[in-house]
Amino acid sequence: MRKKYVAQSLIKRLSETTSRRLDLKKTLILGVVLKGLPVAYSLARMNSVVENFVPTVAHRPLYMQHHVESYFPSLEWTAYFRGRLNRCETLLIVDDVVNTGFTKQKLESIVYSLTKEIETHMQFAALILNRKNLANQSFVGSNDLFALQVDAIEVECDWGLITVPLWDLPVKEALMQCEEYFQRFWLSEKRFINIAY
Repeated sequence: MRKKYVAQSLIKRLSETTSRRLDLKKTLILGVVLKGLPVAYSLARMNSVVENFVPTVAHRPLYMQHHVESYFPSLEWTAYFRGRLNRCETLLIVDDVVNTGFTKQKLESIVYSLTKEIETHMQFAALILNRKNLANQSFVGSNDLFALQVDAIEVECDWGLITVPLWDLPVKEALMQCEEYFQRFWLSEKRFINIAY
């Protein structure tokens, strides 16, 4: 059996859940490039807090699927991240789907190492949690936020063109690229998530 969801509707649901739990004006929203970026940016834009959005890259080599490297698109983003973090009470890591949970675990540990000198509360949010492929139940915390939880064979997201060129761009230009991508692929078109059970 297959079910199709409109991604924008799930983001709206995630936004409602998140804004009930957190003050998004005091929350730094960390979007995981590539697939988590549109979810995080949409969340920030919906709540008029784009200045609190920061992209981070999660790279998983094909030959080492459990190994995840994470970094910011440029040194300017690293400085921007630290500056915004000093003004925020909560750090929210946002991704599209949690499948095995390895990317989530690695990102949380990397972000923790970046923020250990600053007292901040860390949260995680994603559109979908797929419990069927979860490597360890402890990878998901009771405070984690999800728009939808499934027990599926496969979760496939159609994000349109997912290459948003952010590398080595100044923060202002990179945010303009995110906005352009958002308007082209998320405002003018419906994005779909297909789930196979």
